[in-house]
Amino acid sequence: MKRLRHPVRAIREPFGTAGLVVACVALIAALGGTALAAGALTGKQKKEVEKIAKKFAGKPGAAGATGPAGPTGAAGTAGDKGDKGEPGEKGKPGENGKPGEKGDEGSPGESPIGTSFTGEKTVGSVTCKEGGVEYESGGESSLVCNGKEGSPWTAGGTLPTGKNEKGTWYAEGRGGVDVRTAISFPIPLSEPIESSHIHIFGQDEGPVFLQFCGGNFENPIAKQPGVLCIFTGLTEKAEEIVVLSNELLPGEAGKTGAVIQVKLGSEANPGLLGYASGTFAVSGN
Repeated sequence: MKRLRHPVRAIREPFGTAGLVVACVALIAALGGTALAAGALTGKQKKEVEKIAKKFAGKPGAAGATGPAGPTGAAGTAGDKGDKGEPGEKGKPGENGKPGEKGDEGSPGESPIGTSFTGEKTVGSVTCKEGGVEYESGGESSLVCNGKEGSPWTAGGTLPTGKNEKGTWYAEGRGGVDVRTAISFPIPLSEPIESSHIHIFGQDEGPVFLQFCGGNFENPIAKQPGVLCIFTGLTEKAEEIVVLSNELLPGEAGKTGAVIQVKLGSEANPGLLGYASGTFAVSGN
């Protein structure tokens, strides 16, 4: 008895898988009638076609060779310049370096009128013991010796201990008021003078005044170091004399001077003129 073939296999064998799919689509389209004529499949028809296509579709083929690289794209335009950043914080100051070593003493400079030298030298009747300059004048050599070092209490120094400097003062005003006048020390003192070292003629007891001060109105003398002596001359209505500091504080003299305050008595006529005059001597402390 001859064996019958399966109906689907009988259709696939002459047409193949692809042909079968096309035949199925044609069959469904024919059955659709007016739906295919209208240019679209129903949802049910789409599902049947997809189901049949998936069942008989072949396996995916091998991946094809990689295609050539495409051309390089054009360079993009540069972006806008960014905003300027904020300044950074200021760094801490560095530490001060150590003082450098003292340099060697330089050689004597050249004088525009001759040649400098150090030490002792004699030319003719002139002898320089502490260096100087040798020069020629009229075809003969001569020397100019270096001068001796100046006193330490010249410009920029202070009054040496026990040395005196002197001055005058004068104050006037109407009776019944206090008048003031300043005294200056051209060569400053090394320290201010306290009230216990300020002595006023006629107001201190005689022995005390004479212990620290000497001379007279015309030639005042401070006999001990760090002493201010005030002498009085002609006066009218002067009842009391007080020494004030540069800050007008009573009882102290500053390094560069002081203020003398004179109290003028009123008596019966307070409007009358009163005055006081004097000298001073101060010694270095």
